[in-house]
Amino acid sequence: MKRKTLILLGLIISLGLFFRLFRLTAFYHFTMDEALIAFRALGLFKYHRPFLIGGISPLQVHLPPYFYYLASLLLLPFNFNPIGWGIWASLLFVLTTLSLYYLTKKLLSQKTAIIACFFNAVLFTPVFFDRHFWPLSLNPLLTITSFLLLTKLNQKSIWPYFGLIFTLLLAFTADPSNIPLILTIVSFLIINRKKISSQFSLTAIISGLGVFFTPLILFDLRHNWQNFSGIEKLFQITSTAQFSFANFINGLLLLPTSLGRFWFSPQTNLVRLYSYCIPYTNARLNQFPFYLTILAILILAWFWLKRFKAHQAVFKSVKLLLAFYLFGITLFSLLGFSIFDHYLTGLLPIFALITAWALSSSFLVLVAPVIITALLLINTFQFSKAHHPYSLKHKNNLISWSQKILLDQPFALDSISKCHQENGLRYLFELTDNPPKISFMDPNFFWLYQKPPAKTIPDKILLITDKKPNLNQPIISQQTFGAMTAIILDNSQKTYEINY
Repeated sequence: MKRKTLILLGLIISLGLFFRLFRLTAFYHFTMDEALIAFRALGLFKYHRPFLIGGISPLQVHLPPYFYYLASLLLLPFNFNPIGWGIWASLLFVLTTLSLYYLTKKLLSQKTAIIACFFNAVLFTPVFFDRHFWPLSLNPLLTITSFLLLTKLNQKSIWPYFGLIFTLLLAFTADPSNIPLILTIVSFLIINRKKISSQFSLTAIISGLGVFFTPLILFDLRHNWQNFSGIEKLFQITSTAQFSFANFINGLLLLPTSLGRFWFSPQTNLVRLYSYCIPYTNARLNQFPFYLTILAILILAWFWLKRFKAHQAVFKSVKLLLAFYLFGITLFSLLGFSIFDHYLTGLLPIFALITAWALSSSFLVLVAPVIITALLLINTFQFSKAHHPYSLKHKNNLISWSQKILLDQPFALDSISKCHQENGLRYLFELTDNPPKISFMDPNFFWLYQKPPAKTIPDKILLITDKKPNLNQPIISQQTFGAMTAIILDNSQKTYEINY
């Protein structure tokens, strides 16, 4: 790499790190999904509780535990403080950017690679997805790594095959939204079987399947096949699905809309960007400018129809990946599953590559500097307006305030909220010397606690709400943190009931 290019790439990475680390705690998203993984880390290293399965998937079965073990290891150096994941997520961005540079340079050109890395570093959507650590955080890096490894396959060494298969293994155990990536790579191996080593491919695939299924089989042998019985639930769900034209159209439009959101996100309230809550997810899609969706459709169609002379096999695989994603999200929409744009995070670096390719073409090369500058200014302006009313900073401040008021007295934690964005609080309290004796999250998390929940409700209640509640108990103290109001109630009359 030439010195000028190295300096330019270093500046892009530095700029991207600034966007990802600035006000890290104030923008950090930590709710139920993240708390579940953090509890597993706490249980593994502090309570000495190893595990054989990972998270539950939309396919109604639990996945192997490898992502949970990786996330646990990453959290350990930070004494289980979830902000540590935010730092690791920024480092994932560095690895993704370097991989994106080498892949784009190999497939297209160095200029296009620099533009792609720049977009990945500064645009609002990739920036804030990189500021969040959860199972989908690995998707961009694993997608680019998989395509890089495709270019390394040969008939002399088996190691690129093992690298590829175990990259896919981590991808699927992190989140099933990577199934299109797996189908793409398997299709590549089949289509190009004469140019690569079928023996190496088969050996790596068998090894990967063994590593994948071993912990799941061990778990089900101990629990009477409880996990694999979830497949029956999946068939029950799909058998009752009814065709919906609206779901079909939404599924078709999600891919181009996500490309448009890669260029510009109208949501600067970060809870609306991250949340699975239906009002927020509907707003993300319904409030998006339709002309950007149309533009994204045209760019995707242009890329799909383009006949690339070099690296045809890899470009065909990129196009196949887009097709598998489109087919998958449309099919799951028709089957009645909730489909979110989060599931397309693996395509973010691909979107950067496609956008950079389009701007590097002779058709747009003259206006490319203007478009790149406009995107930078618009996304920087959106970044300046970003805020998170349920951020980790607000939750940490809430906990510090409540601990001072409660003075180590036993209390119950409860919530009355619109979309349950305060769910991560139960884990954060677990890190203190005075966790709640009983809480609204106990049905979900009780098996992860160091001590089981109490059977009776204590005399003090810490109620968290983002709306005006009707209360019958005397208020001892209250304070607002972002969108959350914390209210400490007197329950000495034992009249309060937890909102499970």
